[in-house]
Amino acid sequence: MKRSAIRLGVIVILAAAESYGQERRVYEGVVDLKQKTIGTVVLLEIAEGSLKGWVRLQKFVPIEGGSASANGAEFRAGGNRYEIDERKGKISYSGPDGEGSRFVQRLERLSGRFEELSEESGFSGVNIAAIEVRGRRRDLRVGRPALWKQDGPPFETFERIEEMLGKEIAVWVAGANERTGRVVAVEEPEGMNIPLKAPKKPKETQPKKPTR
Repeated sequence: MKRSAIRLGVIVILAAAESYGQERRVYEGVVDLKQKTIGTVVLLEIAEGSLKGWVRLQKFVPIEGGSASANGAEFRAGGNRYEIDERKGKISYSGPDGEGSRFVQRLERLSGRFEELSEESGFSGVNIAAIEVRGRRRDLRVGRPALWKQDGPPFETFERIEEMLGKEIAVWVAGANERTGRVVAVEEPEGMNIPLKAPKKPKETQPKKPTR
């Protein structure tokens, strides 16, 4: 009985370690790029403590290697070194593009069925995406989020979220609460390969006029 309990405990620990060892994270913050302050988004895929992914420095730049912990990560990208400390809410960086320590926050991942898309009142140019998350509707504000592709570099901005209507999707949200939040990044659903530009609609052929 004691051996069975020990064996079960080991299995539980290994399962927990495996689930922690493979995860995705998204951070939003600001950095300095050649003496200019810009907004940034960091997309991380973590496996066994090592990581890969992308950091947006105007355009998305691939992460060249690094490591992750429970409360942060450090990596290299575009010739610069970055370190994220979630407890301090800071991203520190140094390299040819400059150095400093600025604000960063980890975003919340929400997944569910994308039920409806509507315009926010006031002509703000922001849409409201209604997503059912664990049986509860969330009305999320959608401007021009990044699209995290299944394969290849992410899109800096994505304005055709309506192409995902009716599908199970995953979004990364800032300022999330029980009702709303702001979508910063969208994961490309499995089975989709969304092009950067919308496909051209076929031209409507005009009926030929009858000849006399």
